[in-house]
Amino acid sequence: MSATESLACEVRLQDAAPFGARAQAIIAAPPERVWQLLTSFERYPEKVPMIHAATVDGDRLTLALRFRMAIFSTTFEFTARVAREEGRCLTLSWIEGLPREIHVGFDLTPAGAGTLLICDLLYDIKSLGWVVKYFLKHHPEMALGSYAGTALVLVDAVRRAAESG
Repeated sequence: MSATESLACEVRLQDAAPFGARAQAIIAAPPERVWQLLTSFERYPEKVPMIHAATVDGDRLTLALRFRMAIFSTTFEFTARVAREEGRCLTLSWIEGLPREIHVGFDLTPAGAGTLLICDLLYDIKSLGWVVKYFLKHHPEMALGSYAGTALVLVDAVRRAAESG
């Protein structure tokens, strides 16, 4: 199975409106390698395109995000509480910042010689400012791409890093 065949995503709906996504991939690397990458928070900016900076303070992780659209870019920052079940699951739960109510969960399961990585992602897309609200008002379908794209980028970034050694 190729990398693209092992990558999948579903958008989560509530009252017919998207609010999150679940992405998954089979990674050709052992769970220990994938776990080591997921918990190396300070390396996130090197591995994940949308993450600009990462700061760890105890069980808190602050991520600075930068999104580029053509010649424009916008930045957001949020702090999350880190919870983990060693080697199996990692959860980032929103404390403050933007996007509001962000929750990112990673689950790892051995899959043959590799790892099945599942990422559950939720956040309040309307907390990202007037530009997002304007676009969503006229193009609500953009929310589907935002949630799916973010979840897929997270899973694929981990896959690429784990498989590259």
